Amino acid sequence: MSPYILLVEGRKTGRRSWAPTLSEKGYSVIKAHTRREALLQLRQTAPDLVVLDGRHLRFDVYRFSRTVRADGHQIPILLIVPSDWEVERGSGVNVHLREPFTARKLLNRIGRLLPSFSDNVLQVGDLVLDLQQRTVTRGSLNHRLTPKQARLLEVFMRHPGRVLTRRFLMEQVWETDFVEDTRTLEVHVHWLRKAIEDDPAHPVFLTTVRRVGYRFEIPPQTPPGTTESETTEQEA
Repeated sequence: MSPYILLVEGRKTGRRSWAPTLSEKGYSVIKAHTRREALLQLRQTAPDLVVLDGRHLRFDVYRFSRTVRADGHQIPILLIVPSDWEVERGSGVNVHLREPFTARKLLNRIGRLLPSFSDNVLQVGDLVLDLQQRTVTRGSLNHRLTPKQARLLEVFMRHPGRVLTRRFLMEQVWETDFVEDTRTLEVHVHWLRKAIEDDPAHPVFLTTVRRVGYRFEIPPQTPPGTTESETTEQEA
């Protein structure tokens, strides 16, 4: 599953759009042109990274970034700015990329921001999912999963800390957007909790967000050094 990038750019970007470059690199690109479209896509598609092209946008990109953080999203944000742009610190933007720059430099910055996953093994904190063997390991505990359970846990582990809607999960795991009956999803979440939680009745890894969906995250008591972290750099 290739990483999803939400590219927010102006309608008149034209040939200066970075969408072809990102697509050629193998990323799945979701485009938005307005603040409202971007926030909607952020909620519905749960991308792995937001690229804000501040050159032609007609809304305040820093206000947008603060809104994203206020909504609880920890998704990395890369902001492209003109050479004379005054950078605003503390807005939630992880990396500023100032013109001029090459496509290679943009892709390198994106690569640093995206979480790195091997093809067959995912690890978030002390939870390890082997996609080939369909096993999940936490400490000395090891459980074998069905194909759908493994796929569902993979989606959660690729989006740690983010609220994933029921519609998004149904699309990713069962390839349908039918959400009138989500009992199948609820049963699979129940099974995953039995496999990864100390107390499935009081989950800390996989929690329910009422009327929306679910969130997968590493609980605070996880030993230091086991959660994924990403160091980013600011460019002035």
